[in-house]
Amino acid sequence: MKQLIVLLLLVTAAAPAWAQPARVPVNDPPPSNTNTKPTTQPVTTPTTVNTNVELTKYSDPQGRFTIGYPGNWTFNDKAESAVLQITSPKENDADEFRQNLNLQIEDMSGKSTTVDQYVKTNMDAVKGLIKGYSEVSSMFFNRNGSRAYEVVYKGKYGEMTYDIKIRQLFTIVNSKAYILTYVSKADERDAFETTANRIFNSFKY
Repeated sequence: MKQLIVLLLLVTAAAPAWAQPARVPVNDPPPSNTNTKPTTQPVTTPTTVNTNVELTKYSDPQGRFTIGYPGNWTFNDKAESAVLQITSPKENDADEFRQNLNLQIEDMSGKSTTVDQYVKTNMDAVKGLIKGYSEVSSMFFNRNGSRAYEVVYKGKYGEMTYDIKIRQLFTIVNSKAYILTYVSKADERDAFETTANRIFNSFKY
């Protein structure tokens, strides 16, 4: 199923000029008839998810970052709406939701703002856009020698009939703001969570 990037526009009338859109990748909306239960359950082929696949290292041509990704995931560094997108394979034949990551980078040259301010502006707007927003965890910490913020939250976006779980990493380094986002389906076993952790940990700037 084709993946879409849904732009969560975080610029509001009262927002500072440096506030930019955050991108949360999700799937196409389901067909209109998926709100009704089928009379028979689809037959699925179980898939064994290998979380120990060696990561392929990607180095940004501009020298801004490096990141690792499994070879059996789809990697796209040509997307118009993000610096890169990494999408999981299907878990089985009936899998209609693909876990996915994206990275956005904003040029902060000439803009005097802290990570704390950047996070507050972004997250204040997200809370107004995500229906039933529920924070799972959040913390500021030192990452690669720079102050960073990581948050995990759940909720619905747009016309979704199910909750998604969003994990985001924010940091500002060398006049560039980085937002790394991972999206999975909430309240459902995430077979790729371990792999997503490895990808997050491999991200260097």
